[in-house]
Amino acid sequence: MRLRSSFFAGVEGSQTSADGQGFALHARREDGRGVMLVFPHSEISNIVENAAMQLDRGRGGDGERVYSAFNTTAFKLGKGHTGETVLSLTVGKSGQISFVLPSELQSALFDALGQLSVRH
Repeated sequence: MRLRSSFFAGVEGSQTSADGQGFALHARREDGRGVMLVFPHSEISNIVENAAMQLDRGRGGDGERVYSAFNTTAFKLGKGHTGETVLSLTVGKSGQISFVLPSELQSALFDALGQLSVRH
C-alpha cells in the first residue's frame, strides 16, 4: 500500500516560535529546497512517540534493516509535578526527552543502578 505523502530528504534543524506556541522542523526536499513544518509545541511528545514506533521498521536501499538510536550524553532521575519518577535523557548536544516511569520500571531501573554502583 502506498501512502499519499510528500517526501523530505532530510531534517536540517528545528526551532521554537517566539511565543513558544509553535515547534518547527526545517526539512529539505529532494530537490534541495527547504520547507518549515510547524506544529503546536504541545505536539512534540506525540511526534516523538509516533516516530519511535517506526524506528524498528526501517529498511535501507538494499532492503536490509536499518537500526536507529539516539546519541544520549547524560541522564537524570527526578520527580514530576505530582511526585511521579521521571527519567530525563540529554540527546545530542542539548535536547531533552523525559519519560514518566511506571512503578514496575522504576523498581527495575533502581535495581539495575544499585547493581552498577561501586561501594567501598
